[in-house]
Amino acid sequence: MPIAPPPAIEPAPTVPSSASAEETFDAAYEAFNTWEKNELQPKLAPLAANVFANASETVDATEAAVAAAVSASTAASQAVAAANFKGLWPSMTGPLNKPACVKHNGRFWMLLNNLADVTTSQPGVSADWTALNVGQVSARISANTNAVAGVFYIATTPGITLTYAGGSWTADDATGGRNASGGSCFINWGAYTVSGETPEAPMSWPNRGRFNAVYDGSTFA
Repeated sequence: MPIAPPPAIEPAPTVPSSASAEETFDAAYEAFNTWEKNELQPKLAPLAANVFANASETVDATEAAVAAAVSASTAASQAVAAANFKGLWPSMTGPLNKPACVKHNGRFWMLLNNLADVTTSQPGVSADWTALNVGQVSARISANTNAVAGVFYIATTPGITLTYAGGSWTADDATGGRNASGGSCFINWGAYTVSGETPEAPMSWPNRGRFNAVYDGSTFA
């Protein structure tokens, strides 16, 4: 939703001064009290709510812009690689020079260094390759979801669970999420650890809670 203007509060009357004559002071005091009661007090709560809503909207817009920028960058890398796809890595032999892209273990990999013998450099093991799905794109989820690499999940329904399971995660895979459901959600890390520690099963994901993590080959951090 768009940023909303704050509710208008009428300017305060003159603050009563103890140096004023009694009649002048009494009138100013009465006017100021009336303004506080009828103008200031009723609008303080709506003003605070407006500030919070606008701040939340700004955060949401910023996150959407960042996600769009990352998605564009990832799409550009994928387009370059697609134009240089060489085939399935296990079937390849001999030298291979960049730009080149191969498929291995269900993933596409972009070559970073020229290879004298492609069979000696396995994607996912050698630093000669980078996975094309490590950049993050965003996905809004409203039901229980199994996480995949390269996606930033935005939960929109309370009570759902984002699950990290299986052995499909490799070093440098990125993930993350934000709970925008208005209630609590959950994260099930399966057999994976977080910063080397075993998390709750499932781990509570509070409303507006956000996380970013990269798998280093042994733990998410």
